[in-house]
Amino acid sequence: MTPRDELVLDVVALIPEGALASYGDVAGTVTALGTACTARQAAATLSHYGGGVPWWRVVQAAGTVADEVLPAARTHLVAEGVVVVGRRVPLQELRWQPDLVVLRAELTLGG
Repeated sequence: MTPRDELVLDVVALIPEGALASYGDVAGTVTALGTACTARQAAATLSHYGGGVPWWRVVQAAGTVADEVLPAARTHLVAEGVVVVGRRVPLQELRWQPDLVVLRAELTLGG
């Protein structure tokens, strides 16, 4: 696992219950924290190593859940009060927008 993978997982671990982020949002946050990352890289990290973090809170940019993870993601999301219609979730309404200063502090305290 690379340092970028670790940072992706650390960021996803901080997404609050009932909030959502896109893979691009996660990648943008990781990049803003100083480690270059793309949405595809964030998705690959979650696919390979994401079992220990709330991966279901990260969705596609269109506000859809990937087919491959839909059944499990739907269960988690509904339990958190997120409405899932087909594959769609209300990304715009529930988008997590962390304050980078606060996020850096949380990552420093947690690490």
